[in-house]
Amino acid sequence: MADQGEDHGSDLSFDSIAEDLLGLNIRGLQTIQTIWRRPKTYFAAARTPDWNNQFTPAIRLWLSFFALFSALKFWWFGRNESMVGAFAEGFAEARLVLPEGVTYQDIGGETVMWVFGWVPIIQIVSMVILSFIYSAWGERTTLALRQRYLFAVLIPGASVMPMFLTGMLFVPQHLLTAYGIFLAFAAFLIDFQAGYRGAFKNVSLRGRIWRAGLLAFIVVSINTITTIVAQIVGIIVTSQKYGVELTG
Repeated sequence: MADQGEDHGSDLSFDSIAEDLLGLNIRGLQTIQTIWRRPKTYFAAARTPDWNNQFTPAIRLWLSFFALFSALKFWWFGRNESMVGAFAEGFAEARLVLPEGVTYQDIGGETVMWVFGWVPIIQIVSMVILSFIYSAWGERTTLALRQRYLFAVLIPGASVMPMFLTGMLFVPQHLLTAYGIFLAFAAFLIDFQAGYRGAFKNVSLRGRIWRAGLLAFIVVSINTITTIVAQIVGIIVTSQKYGVELTG
């Protein structure tokens, strides 16, 4: 029995370790490559019960990226001096009175971590809901197939988001708004191309264009709104925590 246990353990590979740590494995990485290079192949697999026993399910892959974002949020946001400074400047301009020993930078940093701790959670819930109610795929779809299609569209954007978030570390404070607009536009284009190239197999060229554009617009709008709401709530929560007051 001991020998059998040892033999079973010897089958574990780097692929297994990667999945334990990140929820990703070699199949997952190959799936991402397929979605970028041959999206129609992936969407066709989504119509089979087991993804042709070849690809990682879309929602699992998408959630893996969010797990990665959560693990690295302290690096992306906690070290982001521009973003922390923007919140700190807002509190200072509002002439908020802080408790002794607490600086505007302190509550700015805490607000950033609060906001971007909740944004992924809100976006996950929002996208799951959208996946069940969005039905403009140009074909009859079950709830399960809608969910597969939507998250297949979202994976390309999620796969490049680490690069965009890393770039944000080097954006000056006065350019954060412009960078945010750029991110929204880039996300729209990435989601659009994923839908246009892979989904909507039973519709005309014009039909693919407006359906892909509509879906990309809805996704970007929801993500933008959730981020703005999280920022507002984060400011309120942090302010109340420290019992800040308006002066003048």
